[in-house]
Amino acid sequence: MRKLTAEQTAARDARRAKFRALVADVAAMTDEQRAGIVARLGAVPTCTGGALSFFNSCLVLSQAPGASLVGGFQQWRKLGRIVRKGEHGAMIWIPTGQAAASADATGEATDNDADGARMRFITGTVFDVSQTDAMPEVTAHCGAAIAAWIDPAGSLQAAGLLEVHA
Repeated sequence: MRKLTAEQTAARDARRAKFRALVADVAAMTDEQRAGIVARLGAVPTCTGGALSFFNSCLVLSQAPGASLVGGFQQWRKLGRIVRKGEHGAMIWIPTGQAAASADATGEATDNDADGARMRFITGTVFDVSQTDAMPEVTAHCGAAIAAWIDPAGSLQAAGLLEVHA
């Protein structure tokens, strides 16, 4: 593992402090306030077909107000898209452990799984579709199939956020 420079360490610490402050702000909201934000702006859908939790949707919308469809770096690669160099993603909470599937990502590690262990969360980074480009070699072969799966209504294509090449 490479050693970080003092500048890199300072930048990392600043990002973490900013994220902690954002998490504290969202955590201080009531469930009704979070639901109101998501109702007004919409839950943020993921490129895998799901939607982020209210908490994670609030985090993403606070960091990237125009987010429309998000996914992790590797998730986008699997779908034939690459994150553009220099893009910065939005941080979210990702549950870990066996009970991760039933977690709601509240940011607090207080939920217990079946064994009585505490639920743990790690931070992850997601990128909006507008921060990605199509991979030419994948798009040429299966761009239409990917587009139909990601954007069945064609709204992302109409907005110019999803390119389909034959």
